[in-house]
Amino acid sequence: MVELDDTQRMGLLIGAAAIVIFIIVNMAGLLGGGEEKLFIIDLFTDREAMRPNVVFSTQDIVGGLIAVAMGALYFLSAEDELDWEALLGEDDEEE
Repeated sequence: MVELDDTQRMGLLIGAAAIVIFIIVNMAGLLGGGEEKLFIIDLFTDREAMRPNVVFSTQDIVGGLIAVAMGALYFLSAEDELDWEALLGEDDEEE
């Protein structure tokens, strides 16, 4: 399994959530005033970044795959064995 500390795991979870929220908001057209969609790669090229709203694009698929990969890495990096007695506060002592 992959071993990451808690800060890195939380970064993965927050990053995946941010990507999913961006995809949903961008697909709804809320970033472009309701009729246009923001294309990230076009921000760094000479093409126009805001184009007429395309409901589902390659950018959405790639962003979704990245979010799924980050979420999977978050769950795969979890500790394998939990100390349930410590979590539940149970003691083996009998009175």
